[in-house]
Amino acid sequence: MEYSTKTLAAGCFGKIYREKYNDTWAAIKKVPQHLINRRDLERECQVYNKAIHPNIVKLLGNPTLKDSKWIIPMEFIFGEELETTIFKSQQSQIQLTPSVKATIITGMCEGLLHLHSKDIVHQDLKPENIMVEHDTHRAVIIDMGLAKFFRNGLNSAVDMGNEAYSSPEVLQRRGQRDQRSDVWAMGKIIAELCARVRLHTPSVCPAMIYEILSLQGQQYCNAVCRMVQSDPTVRATMAGIMPEMRRAGGGGNTGEQQRGHLPTPFPHTEVKDPSPRPHAPPLSRAECTALPKIEVKTTLQPQPIQRSPSPARWEHAALPMTEVKMTLQPQPVQRSPSPARWEHAALPMTEVKTTLQPQFVQRSPSRQDGSMQPCQ
Repeated sequence: MEYSTKTLAAGCFGKIYREKYNDTWAAIKKVPQHLINRRDLERECQVYNKAIHPNIVKLLGNPTLKDSKWIIPMEFIFGEELETTIFKSQQSQIQLTPSVKATIITGMCEGLLHLHSKDIVHQDLKPENIMVEHDTHRAVIIDMGLAKFFRNGLNSAVDMGNEAYSSPEVLQRRGQRDQRSDVWAMGKIIAELCARVRLHTPSVCPAMIYEILSLQGQQYCNAVCRMVQSDPTVRATMAGIMPEMRRAGGGGNTGEQQRGHLPTPFPHTEVKDPSPRPHAPPLSRAECTALPKIEVKTTLQPQPIQRSPSPARWEHAALPMTEVKMTLQPQPVQRSPSPARWEHAALPMTEVKTTLQPQFVQRSPSRQDGSMQPCQ
């Protein structure tokens, strides 16, 4: 059995014309007077006036009666119906890239969330009642003719809408159209947009959605599964689902921005155990024996060494700035018989897991051999 998207309400029929209204283009809705009573017309205008939002079509002025027709000026959307975008790709002017899909999904969900926050039930959600702007891809929910106020289980209008996007409880006559049935309809619309296939209404359930969307790596899979739960008491609400929708819609761009601003890796270390500075006094024999064995776990970058005025101090400048991970037992150092070589005993036993390029420091002119000693 095929379910029709045709709206089950005679009073909602009318024609839309693009005309100028107060120096701007407008979608002029013309409804024969005998198809809609004044009470329903006033209720529709109240819905528009209360539901002002970028993702809800705007009412531009009060309805007027002309030639036995009600003239209702609406915002004109320079775009196309979502029905065309999803199912008529040859006629569509919108390319459904992941970012465009995210913009459309987030927009129409924001619009429905705003309606529900004002206690308004749309009742007739379907791709034909969602417009998408060509330039900005802004999604706009239109046709509030069947929308009703819903407070404490009381409705301001009869339950009407289309069958193809009706929730299970509505089709089985077990419940009336409310915010939860709107959520179910929106979940099916999102699934069809992501998969670009028309889904058979009775078969729509979390298992079916998971099978269709998870294979494509869709980030909306879990959220839509919660929206199409058959039991309305466990079905997600728009307020509960929106944080996940916003994250899913903005995740791709955020990741690209973060990847684009990653700093170039540059190893540097922090000294937590102070070591001798270039201008410290010469080490005594007792201090030499206290130098620990150090295991370096970070990649070290050799630092340039400036010659100290004193030949006895230049070795200290070669000590790398390291973060000490663990201190081992100090190794005893015996004093060299030659006063010219004692400084080497002061250098710690260092186990380096990365290869460092040695820096060479020229000996002081006061040295008699004129040789160069490598930095340890």
